[in-house]
Amino acid sequence: MKNKNNILKFPSLIDKKKEKLVGIRDEIERILTKYALNEKDLWAVSLAAGRFSAINLERLEGEEKAIDFFKNCINTQKEYDLTRNSSNIT
Repeated sequence: MKNKNNILKFPSLIDKKKEKLVGIRDEIERILTKYALNEKDLWAVSLAAGRFSAINLERLEGEEKAIDFFKNCINTQKEYDLTRNSSNIT
C-alpha cells in the first residue's frame, strides 16, 4: 500500500483570490482611514467611498447583489461589535 502523506497540496485558485481581495480591502481601508483623519471628516470620506462602491457594484453585479453586499457588510460589522463588546464583559 502506498503512503499518501507525501502528496503536495497546491494552493487553490479560490484561496489565492480570497487572499488578494483581503489584501486590497485592507489597503483601501488604511488609505481611506488616513484620508479621513487628514481631512478630519470621516463622514465625507465614507460617503465618497460608499458612492464609488455603490455605483460600480451596481454596474458590475446589478442592483440586488449590490444592496445585498451592503447589507452583508452592515450585518458583519454588527456581529463583530456584539462579539467584541461581549468579550469585554467580565
